[in-house]
Formats: sequence, structure tokens, C-alpha cells
Amino acid sequence: MFKWFAPLLLLAGKPEVLIRIITAMIAAAILAFGVWLLSDIALTFDALKNPYIAAAYGIVLVCFLVGVVTVAWLRLRRPLRPQTLSPPRPQPQTPLAQEIVSQRAEAISRTWERGNRRPAPRVKDSANAPQVAVAPAEPKHPRPPARGSLLVTGPAYTGKTALIKVLIAATSANPPQTSEIVRLIEAGPFEGDAGRLAELTASAAATDGVLFVVDQDLRAPEVAAITRFIAAKPLYLVLNKADQFNAADRDAILISIRAKMPATFAPGHVVSVAGAPSPVEREIEDARGAVRVELRQKSSDIRALTNLLGRVFSPSSGRTLRFEAE
Repeated sequence: MFKWFAPLLLLAGKPEVLIRIITAMIAAAILAFGVWLLSDIALTFDALKNPYIAAAYGIVLVCFLVGVVTVAWLRLRRPLRPQTLSPPRPQPQTPLAQEIVSQRAEAISRTWERGNRRPAPRVKDSANAPQVAVAPAEPKHPRPPARGSLLVTGPAYTGKTALIKVLIAATSANPPQTSEIVRLIEAGPFEGDAGRLAELTASAAATDGVLFVVDQDLRAPEVAAITRFIAAKPLYLVLNKADQFNAADRDAILISIRAKMPATFAPGHVVSVAGAPSPVEREIEDARGAVRVELRQKSSDIRALTNLLGRVFSPSSGRTLRFEAE
């Protein structure tokens, strides 16, 4: 039963063929109907036996047939496929003759040979060359002897390096010839390790004292290290970053530090400084009443430390104190 539907399935797969068949059937039906209608009209007029009517019938019939056939042909004709643009085929390159290739290779070889055959650099005769006078090197002046030296240590991130730079900058204007020099030796941080403490104690033995820098109250490892340092060398304790505390808190920390020191420790050897103060915000009001906030950098305050070290390393009459890095 299904074999009768096979042609229909083929036509369903090709809608263009199906449309052409339907169009041909409609054209044939219109043509047959038109011929019948015109023939019926012609028979009616033929009874009148008029030759003009017969001629008009023939003209109308021909025009009708031409019109139907033309429309059917235009609809049923297969559309021309557009020409696809294809890339031009590459023209085969004619190989160069062997003689031309050989000549070109020989010319390139001669060019390379001329470029490589450069005259060798002339070697100057050292015996005849004029002697250039070499300026004698300036003799290095020996470093002036130091009045003393201090080992700078303490917990990490307490501002030891910044404090050394501020001390050096504060006395850099003092000429070395008329100054008592105190060298500052930065020994790195102390974190409570016994081996590190033994290393720092051995380094302090070769100096005139220890500058122990903290930025808060003392903890147990720091107290133990200070006790060991004091047994070998004088120690001067510096509470740095004092600008981060108000006056009451700063004084309370200093009192607590002095209370944790050994009984023989001089309270005056504990001072507070602000080596590198943090910038502070200031509100500024202009003449129009507008308020703006600015960050202002405060200046360092190390007067208490310089006064302490000035008493420890008191310079002779007419001389000043000068700090240098080791």
C-alpha cells in the first residue's frame, strides 16, 4: 500500500518539482477552459456569418494562447544558477634557468666575500705610542678615630634604621675635624632567640654600649635580653614612635618600662623619641568658609636622645658631637 506514496515522498523532498507540476496543471486547466469558452463564444457569433467576428476570434485566441504559454514557461523554467566566483587559479611559475640561478648565487657570494674581507685593525706600536699621563689616584684619607660606638638593636619593626638616619642627619652639619664622632652599628632585630641573643651580646662587647629601641612596653623576652646586655655594657633604652601615643599613655609606658629594669639601672637612660612621625590630618578653613583636609608630616623629635648621648659622650671644649653609620 505504501508503495503508491513513494512518488509523493520524492516530490515532498523536492518542493520545486512539486510547484512546477501544480503550476503546469493549473496552466493546462486555464488553457482548456479558455479554449472552450472562446469556442463557445465563437459558435454563437458564427451563426451571424460575419468574417470580422471570425478574425477577431482568431486574434483573441492566439493572444490568449501566447499569454498562457508565456506565463507557464516563465514559471516552469529552471532558474539559471548564479555563477560562483572562484579564486583565480595560480599561474604556474616558470622556473628560472639554471644559468641565471648560478649567476645570482655567484654575485651574492662575491658580495659576502667583499664584506668579510675587511682590513685587519692596525696594531699600535706600544713602543712608539705616546705615553698618556695618568693622574695619580687620590690617597684615601683614613677615617678619623671615633669617640665611641653604639650597637643598635631591639625588636623588629621598631624604627631602628629610621632612627639612625635621623641621628646622622641631625649632626651632619658638624664638620668631622671639630667633632667627636660616635658610630652607630645596626645589628638587626632581636626576637628572643637564645642563639641570636648570644651573637648580639658578643657584638656588643666590642662597642661602648647598646641602644635598645622599642615601640611599646617591654615583654618578658626583651626584659631578659636587656638584663643580659646590662651585665656586659651600658644600655640606653629608646621608646620610639612616641607620636602615636598621647602624653598620658606615653608617660605610663615609660613608668612601666623603668619599673621592669634592674634596680641598678639609671631611670634617665630611658627616653622617648619620634624618629619618623606619621603624617597627621589637619582641617584648614579658607576665607570663604570651605574646609579641606590636608596631610602634614610632623618633624622628628629626638632631643631627649641627643641630650642623653651628649651627656654620655660629652665632647671636649670647643667640639661637637657627630653621629655616623658604621
